[in-house]
Order: sequence, then C-alpha cells, then structure tokens
Amino acid sequence: MQVLEALTPLILFMFYPSLLRRPFVSVITALLALCAGLSAQMQVEALQRGLIAIQQEDGFYLSWRLLGTEPYETAFNVYRDGELLNEEPLSGATIFMDDEGSAESHYTVNAVIDGAEVDASEPARMILNTEGANAGYFDIPLQRPETGPQGGSYSPNDASAGDLNGDGHYEIVLMWEPSNARDNAHRGITDNVLLDAYTLDGELLWRIDLGPNIRAGAHYTQFMVYDFDGNGRSEIMVKTAPGTVDGEGNFIAKGPAADADHSAIYRNRAGYIIEGPEYLTVFDGLSGAELDTAEYFPVRGDVSAWGDSHGNRVDRFNAAVAYLDGERPSAVFQRGYYTRLTMAAWDWRDGKLTCRWTFDSDEPGNESYYGQGNHQLSVADVNNNGRHDIITGPAVIGSDGQGLHNVAETINPDGHGDALHVTQMIKGDPTPYIFMPFEGAGGLALRPGNSAEYLWYFHEGVDHGRGVAAELDPEMPGFHFWGSGEAGSNLFNFNGERVGNSPSSVNHVIWWNGELSRELLNRNTIEQWHIRENRPTRLLTAEGASSINGTKANPNLQADLFGDWREEVIFNLNDTHLRVYTTTMPTEYRLPTLMHDPVYRVAIAWQNSSYNQPPHPGYYIATDMLFPPPPLNVKTPE
Repeated sequence: MQVLEALTPLILFMFYPSLLRRPFVSVITALLALCAGLSAQMQVEALQRGLIAIQQEDGFYLSWRLLGTEPYETAFNVYRDGELLNEEPLSGATIFMDDEGSAESHYTVNAVIDGAEVDASEPARMILNTEGANAGYFDIPLQRPETGPQGGSYSPNDASAGDLNGDGHYEIVLMWEPSNARDNAHRGITDNVLLDAYTLDGELLWRIDLGPNIRAGAHYTQFMVYDFDGNGRSEIMVKTAPGTVDGEGNFIAKGPAADADHSAIYRNRAGYIIEGPEYLTVFDGLSGAELDTAEYFPVRGDVSAWGDSHGNRVDRFNAAVAYLDGERPSAVFQRGYYTRLTMAAWDWRDGKLTCRWTFDSDEPGNESYYGQGNHQLSVADVNNNGRHDIITGPAVIGSDGQGLHNVAETINPDGHGDALHVTQMIKGDPTPYIFMPFEGAGGLALRPGNSAEYLWYFHEGVDHGRGVAAELDPEMPGFHFWGSGEAGSNLFNFNGERVGNSPSSVNHVIWWNGELSRELLNRNTIEQWHIRENRPTRLLTAEGASSINGTKANPNLQADLFGDWREEVIFNLNDTHLRVYTTTMPTEYRLPTLMHDPVYRVAIAWQNSSYNQPPHPGYYIATDMLFPPPPLNVKTPE
C-alpha cells in the first residue's frame, strides 16, 4: 500500500498529463482530490464473463467481458467443445471469430493470468439470428397485460437492467405503459402502471402493480434498479401509493403504508392525483416483494405553491442512483424543476430504508436553485473527490446534499432544458463537462462540471428541444456538439467552433461499429456520421421493431448487457416481445465492461428518468484517448 501511495502522483500524471500544464497550486489541489478518490472502492456487481456466440455465414463471432475488477492485461483462451481454438492467449480485443462452429457447438472462455488459466466462463449464449452483416439479435417473450379498466392497451416502455437473482447475469425490469398515459400538462384518467421482471430467456419473475393512485406518463414513475445493499442481488426502488400491489400479490403494508386505505381512489375527475399519501418503496429483485416503505419527500403540501393549481408542476419527478459516500450506491428522488426544486437521497442498508439528506430550493440559502431543473438528470464526480454529485442540468447538487452551483446568473435565468450530456470530454482532463440545450432564452452551452461559468454559449433566442455531445467521427477526433432548432445546421467542436453540418438525428448515441467514436441511435436505426462528407452510413435497421416515447424515439434500453465493452440496444417488437440487438462488427480496442464503470452503470439506472438520455462513462473514451484506460477503482460485494 505504501508503494502505491508513493507512485500515485506518477500514475496521475500518466493518465492526466494536462495536470502538468496547470499552475502549481491547482495541480496540488487536483492531486489531493484525485488521491482522496483513490482511497475508497465503489461496489459493483459480480458479473459473469457474458460470453456470446453469434452465428455468421462462415462460423461464429464470439464476444465477452473484460471485468473491471481484474488486471487489464488478463489474456484469454477460447474453447469449442473443450478444444482450444487459439494458438496463443488472446491479449487484444475480447472478440474471436471461429470459422468452423455450428449451432450445436458449446463455447467457453478461460481467463489467463501470468500464463496460467484461472477462470472458466459459463457456456456462451448462442445467438442464431442476424440483421444484416452488423448485428445479431434474440427476442424476449413478454406477458402483455390485458386492457385496463379505463380502456388503455399496454405497450412495453422504459426498461432497466439488474442482476435480480445473483447469478452474474442481467435480468430486465420493464415498465408497461397504457395507451391512455398522459403528460402532466394534460387531463385524463389513466390505467395503472405495471412493472415486470424478465430473464433474458423470457421467464416472468414477478409483476408489480403501482395501483390507481400513481398516474401513467413520462414524468411520474422512475424505477431505480440496483444492488443497493450489496447482497449480490438488485432491488427496485420506486414511488408508490395506496393501492400498490407487490410482486407477491400483496398490498404494500410496511412503514406508513401499514395504515393505508387500499380501496381509496385519490384521483380527481380530471385524472390528476393531488391528494392522498405518497410513499417510496423498496422491492426485492428476486420476488418483487415489498421490503420497506417510507413517506415520500417532500410531501405535496399546497399544490398551487408549485406553480399551478391542477397538478402539473407538483408532479414532475426525476430519479437516479449515485455513490454519494464514494463506496456504496444510494437512490436520489427529485420532485419539481420548473419552480421549486427538491430531492432526497435514500440508503437501503441492513434491511432499513433511511434518508441520507434532503435538498429544497425553498430552504434559506438555496433560493437561486429555484427552477434550475431539466426533464432528466445525470450523475458524475464533478470535483474529483471520489463521490458522485447530482447534475440537474442547470444546477449541481453535491454528494452531501449541498448546492454546488447553478447557471441562473451566468448563462440563462430560465435554466430548464430537455436534454443533458455529462462526461469527460477532453483528453487528459479529469473534469466532467456538462452540455445541454436551453428552452426559454434558448441556446446550447458547454461548461465544466465544477463551475457555472460556461466555456461557450451558442445563443439564438429560440427553444432548443434537443442536443447531443459525443465524438462522432474517428477522422476528426474529439467531442462534437449539436442541437435542434436553427442550431441544427451547426456541428461544434469542444471550443465552440463550427466544424461541419450536424446530423439530422438528435437523440441517442451508441458504441457499435468498433471505433471509439459513437454512432447515431435514432428510432430503430443505427448510423455512422461522416463529418467531412456530411452523410451517414446505415449500420442497422431493426426490421419490425420500434422505438418508444414518440418523437423522443428512445430504445426501451441501451446498455452494455453482455459481450465486449460495446453496447446492446433493446426495442419493442409488436408489444409482445423485446428484441435485443448486439453488434457483430469487429473492434481492435480493449476496454473493461462499461457496467463496471460506476458512472456508466448508474446511467443505466437513471436512463428511464423522464426524457431518456444515452449513458456516458466516467472517463474519456474517444479516438485520441490514452491507453491503457485509467483503472476502475471498484470491487464486488464481499
């Protein structure tokens, strides 16, 4: 340990050479913050190798995880039916092409450390369907609910991933949305919101019915799926009410729900639910059983005090998972962003649900945070102290629940926006940067995560409903930025300089084609954008499958579910199945699974929050990135 501490400054300069260009005092400050961050390890899931074998015209394409908890130099041997296929252990990208396999073959991968095999994987998941030359897929059959009593038919909506049974593989938690779901701004009675849990093979583990006192719509229900207590299995944390039925068929009955009148219907004639108890409940991931329930913070109080009297602004919610103590995950639930901005952080530890801290813009000293929220949020360590902070878009709330900064006085007094991207965006700089479009006065802005002072602000005075930040083209390394509205004709670089035309897609980005730049994920297609040629190349069309959430055109879920470090994407298939796509395009790059990067992993949890946004990692990934990547300071539960 003493040797590691002595080498820490050298390690930091290797991975963050930009520190050498900073003034001496700021270098010391950055080193102290980064060293503090290295002192604790964040708890991640104990994942299996995630080996997949995808049938090709001339054999099988294999892909598997490099875990974030094992040495970066770990090599691998690939076996088919017990026969070693590679002449030397594989130390490059975690992929392999077998020209002679068949649908009856059984593949395994063994880890090799210091010349010795130390770990054997489970048999590969065989994927026998392909969509063109660039993807394989399989379907997860669903048990679609019957039409609701209000006439709403159900479609698969947002999904999340968690290891619900502790076997080292991900299961899917899916929200069913009725066709009569409503935006907060619109009247109408909705049918109940349902949450299902499925294995990747389509086994239904449980169904939770949130009941008639939780309204259906994009802004009401965010469900956080994560292993909060470190027992090796994910829990589900979500807002509930009287009438909620757990996965074992029982009304919730713990804490304040013990006195609930589950026969009561609190919605009014307009369909809004602006009275009655509100709860936060933790459910067991394996059974769906209620584990504990607490009163939701904050209570509604005077509905009109939130900005209107009918229930629009009072019921604007967001949620996230964050490592607030630098070691274990907490859930953060937010209420309000147009006006009053509040949130509460919750821990699930030792069978108890406890509130870690609360934040309220109505509290003295927090007045400038009034109205400083987005239709989503993000999580990152903005000041490099080893603990996660909450980015609401225009504002940042620190890991301790104290406001760090907001842009009310520096960028845009009407700070609200509809999109948000937060990650490290420049090589060698450990600072996360925040990019977002603005409504109201309009514009696109980039700022460091630790400051309200923007680097550049493209201002047009029109509402920009979308905006994206990502490296797009390996021929032009570095992050690019673009938005909708009049800004849609401009593609900017990190310095705010126009470098080309923007793509027509302003939704998700994904790692797919094997490069370290990202591709465009829009509706049921994936495309690579060529900046100099001002054109896309189509890589995938998910025939028969569809996106969700209307013009938002989101997938049900985007995440690194298995295979190498690149991402999978899940679409809706005729309301009866989920179709899971994975890339078959080769890559030369070796990265640990993104799911062992805590910033990326919590992004998969908050992806279903209001207007879904794509996940980003906690370190710089782009064509000009440094290799090897910085080590992930993580551990699995003991």
